[in-house]
Amino acid sequence: MELHELMMFKTTCMTKSSTMQKLAEDEELRTLMQQDAEQSSRAVNALQTLLSRTQS
Repeated sequence: MELHELMMFKTTCMTKSSTMQKLAEDEELRTLMQQDAEQSSRAVNALQTLLSRTQS
């Protein structure tokens, strides 16, 4: 999988977790979704760094 495709996948994961977190009624599930969104955000940032290096 190319870096760009992976970044798009992680962006989608982050968006979905952030959106669904607000709808979850179970506190444990909400916490897991928040952690997933934060982890996906860090992954997207790391992938953006890698992409910028490969395009330079």
